[in-house]
Amino acid sequence: MSAIKAVASLGVSDIERSLEFYRHHFDFQVADSYEDGDQMVWCWLQTAGADLMLQQLSEEQQITLDPAIGQSWVSFIRVPDIHATHRTLRRAGVEAEVVRETSYATLEFLAKDPDGHDLWISMPRQDD
Repeated sequence: MSAIKAVASLGVSDIERSLEFYRHHFDFQVADSYEDGDQMVWCWLQTAGADLMLQQLSEEQQITLDPAIGQSWVSFIRVPDIHATHRTLRRAGVEAEVVRETSYATLEFLAKDPDGHDLWISMPRQDD
C-alpha cells in the first residue's frame, strides 16, 4: 500500500508571479504542469521534502472573502535559515511579521504570498 500524501493547492490570480515567488524565496521547482494553449494554468511544485500546487483562477473565480472560522488555513514552511528568509522576503516587499521565539522551541513569523495566502515560516531554535 502506498503512503498517503496531502498537497496544498493554492488558487492564484497570476500563476507566473506566484511561481516566481515560490521559486525565488523557497527554492520550489516545477515537477509537473498543465498549459491551456501557451498559458500555464496549473503546476505541481517540489522542493526538498515539500510539495505545492498552484492553480490559475479565472477572473470569475477570483473572489475575495474574509473566510469564516474553519474555512481559513495557513501553509507551514520550515526553512533552514529563518533570518535569511525573513530578510529576503522583506527586501522583496513581502508583508512579513517580525521573527519571534516561541515557547515550543522554534523561531517563526507569518508572511503573505502575492495572493494573500498566509505562510507560517518556521525553524527549530538553535541553542548556543
